[in-house]
Amino acid sequence: MNGRLLFRVDPVAGESPRGYLCRTAHEHGYNGPNAIAEIAGLWVSGRVAGLDQNAAISPIAHALRLEPAEWRSMCYRAVKGRNRFKQRSFYGEAISAYDLNYRWPRLCPGCLRERPIWWAVWDLGLVAACPRHGCVLLNQCPACQRKTGWERPAVYKCRCGFDFREVSPEPADPDMLAVTAIVYRAAGSTLAEATGTNINVFRFPPALLQLNLGALLRFIVFIGSVNDGSILRRRQRPFRATDLAGAITICRGAASLLRDWPRPLRDTLRQMVPQSATPAALNFSNVFANFYRHLFRVLPRQEFGFLHDAFEKFVIEDWKGFIRGQHRYFSAAVRRNSHWVTANEAERIARVTGARIVELARNGQLDAVFLKVRRGGSRTECWIKRESLDQWVAVRDAELAPYMSRPEAMAALGLTHRTIVSVAASGAIRYVKGPERNFPARCFFFLREDVINIKAAFEHHRVPALAYSKPGKFIALRHAMKNYLGHSSALAAVICAVLDGRLVPVGCAKRFRGITGYIFAAHDLRRYRPMAGVDATTDDLINYREAATLLGVELREIRGLVAGGILHDAVEYQFGLSKLLTAADVQRFAENYVAISALAKRRRLNTIAFFRYLREGGTPLLSVPLPEKGTRHASFLRRDVASHIQIPSPKALKEAADVRIVAERKKRWAQFRLAKEAALDKPMRRVRRIGAHCAE
Repeated sequence: MNGRLLFRVDPVAGESPRGYLCRTAHEHGYNGPNAIAEIAGLWVSGRVAGLDQNAAISPIAHALRLEPAEWRSMCYRAVKGRNRFKQRSFYGEAISAYDLNYRWPRLCPGCLRERPIWWAVWDLGLVAACPRHGCVLLNQCPACQRKTGWERPAVYKCRCGFDFREVSPEPADPDMLAVTAIVYRAAGSTLAEATGTNINVFRFPPALLQLNLGALLRFIVFIGSVNDGSILRRRQRPFRATDLAGAITICRGAASLLRDWPRPLRDTLRQMVPQSATPAALNFSNVFANFYRHLFRVLPRQEFGFLHDAFEKFVIEDWKGFIRGQHRYFSAAVRRNSHWVTANEAERIARVTGARIVELARNGQLDAVFLKVRRGGSRTECWIKRESLDQWVAVRDAELAPYMSRPEAMAALGLTHRTIVSVAASGAIRYVKGPERNFPARCFFFLREDVINIKAAFEHHRVPALAYSKPGKFIALRHAMKNYLGHSSALAAVICAVLDGRLVPVGCAKRFRGITGYIFAAHDLRRYRPMAGVDATTDDLINYREAATLLGVELREIRGLVAGGILHDAVEYQFGLSKLLTAADVQRFAENYVAISALAKRRRLNTIAFFRYLREGGTPLLSVPLPEKGTRHASFLRRDVASHIQIPSPKALKEAADVRIVAERKKRWAQFRLAKEAALDKPMRRVRRIGAHCAE
């Protein structure tokens, strides 16, 4: 087994793993950390094999007298999962491998004077200053002018023997210190608690302090590179973690854009837009390029929503060019508030047809630009300036203000869309229709005053709520529309009569909506039915169902009487409305005839048994075939005959029916026996004929 050190040196929280090796080697009197690697058996061909790799964890932990888990938690090991070779674990935080500075470590002389510890936060490539002491970190020896390395005699000593604690470092500017303090805090460094930098005075975006370390480093590299011109490059200029001057530049650039957020960023973006370019010449890909690509692919909205919101606000307020469909990463708010919209989008906003929008644009009523696009075939695009579209819509809506939309009018009156349009066309409601009035296409708008007056005219009569189920002496307007009035001129006449006070409801039914639930006298509503050649004021008309109720029969028996020519339709049938009979005609028939079924029901007799009783007694009957039932008939008895015949009691009728049933059964049994004997005798006759033939 490989050797071990004589004693254990306890690691300090937040200490760099290479700094810990350097400090341990110094306390054991070695000239550098390579000696520990040699003791652990990791010195191969004059160089150290990876101290933070899985194979080196156990040997180095054994040599340092540490548990493997202790050394593993300190090392910057690859993160498991997707992109594991590009990410490293920095004290529990996942960061990019490019964010670590392995080659030329940095240090703060002031921190080394307080405590000779090489802090892990110094290994981050973006950390270029110490907020605790307000100085720039050191990465070059003032004595030998060589870059600092991790293989040195002590944490505070250079390879040439110079003591870094004697250096007076360069002071850092406040902006760089503020950005570095945020990185310290995100890294969980204990030095962040003792920093004298007040971050609040810079008015950074509050969401910046909520980012985890990996996202924060990625964001600072991106936003800090905006001012150096790389934002216009197709590929982002890679940041080298060993470049101290680059880290200082990025931190200063990030602070200048984040301070008083988001005004500096918007000013910078505004400067990138060519002021002399026309809206058609402006293109996101040409103007912003790498910024746009990184914003929506590298910096997702879930983590960097404040950056997306600032950029989209800039696009809404300051971008004067077109926003085409390929910019799919923008939210819907950008498209709703952009300065220019396509004709299709303008159609949706104004609720008119696209042809109408193009016509308005060509006539100069809208500020528009027409572009010929050759991509995907030769075609012409029409772009409308949103400001002019909003003004046009405002004028149009002002004209539309006295009107009510069709859904709103339908809800107010309880009518269907077809009914309310027909009533309006009949003159009961004034209306307009687009797009000839610049209103939405295929839409009706009704004068609000007329709709309100109609509703108020019905509600003016404070009528009670009645228990209404079906038409009779009284009928709801909903049923009257179905039976008598229809959905157009007759209904419009009824509405006008209610407005004039010539027609007054007697009640209302809650089962129907709006004005269709009001109940009127049936004879009042029938007068408004359009009937050619019939004087509705002198002839009272009833429908088939009411006639059936008057005669005490079923509806199909009324149809049979009409089909047989006994009753006659009063008016020509109109599709969708009830068929009507003259009440006088029905009354005359009722005075002369009574239905067998009604008479049997009145005397509590069986209808079929009573009909047979009358037929066997030779009573004259009026038989009417039923169209729906084929051979079945409806029978009627003259009233003068009904007044003279002797109607049996239910018991006598039942006894007579039983006698008749017994007689019919005996008759059928006799017929069955005769048929059976004939069937048995037929084979015997055939045998006798065959025998006689053989004898001959």
